[in-house]
Amino acid sequence: MDRLTQYAVLLLLGGVTLAVALGDAHLAYVQPGFRPLLLLAAAVLLLLGLIGVVRARSRPDAEAGGGGHDHGHAAPHVAWLLLLPVAVLLLVAPPALGSFTAARQAQQIEVAPEPPVGGIGPDDPGEDHRTMTLFDYSLHALAGNTSALEDRLVRLTGFVTPRDGGGWYVSRIAISCCAADAVAFTVVVDAPQGDLVADQWVEVVGSWVPPQPHPSGGYPEAVVSPRTVTTIDAPANTYEG
Repeated sequence: MDRLTQYAVLLLLGGVTLAVALGDAHLAYVQPGFRPLLLLAAAVLLLLGLIGVVRARSRPDAEAGGGGHDHGHAAPHVAWLLLLPVAVLLLVAPPALGSFTAARQAQQIEVAPEPPVGGIGPDDPGEDHRTMTLFDYSLHALAGNTSALEDRLVRLTGFVTPRDGGGWYVSRIAISCCAADAVAFTVVVDAPQGDLVADQWVEVVGSWVPPQPHPSGGYPEAVVSPRTVTTIDAPANTYEG
């Protein structure tokens, strides 16, 4: 790989990074707050690549080491591996993590004698239910005192994950930084899965019922008894956290 090609690769990497950061594609890999860093990285790559291309084209003999031959300036062949991330993003961009991850990395919630302070809050404006994250619902549903959930309807959103032993899961992936540190939170939906397929996004409005043991781990899992299950479009940012 000669100098001019190296700089062209930098331009390509910068361009792809910029395209990912400007749209919603980056939300499949990192938190929304990382967009400014991606934009900065893209700007640096594009600037370095542009400067390099201009210099290489204006001084071809100097860049080649004189006499039209490249003496000691060529990058090792392994540098071509820099194009692999670009090829992956352009040809087979991986989707956000889904049911495959949720079925293998579901987070066991510690059972607390008392739920978090403050209860679950008021109903959504104009509705008779309260929207909760799967994590918050699980904290309340598995606590020793579940009075805040009793006689209340809750609204949970997530994607479908099949479950052995009856029912199915409404699931959500949580990340702290990026997809590499992902953990899954799941709530058992106490109803047949029916025509719902894995990774389909749904809105579940239902009520608390007692926990059920995990089919293989035996630990208690939060459960919701659905009143309605509605299919919805996946949000732009599918992750919690």
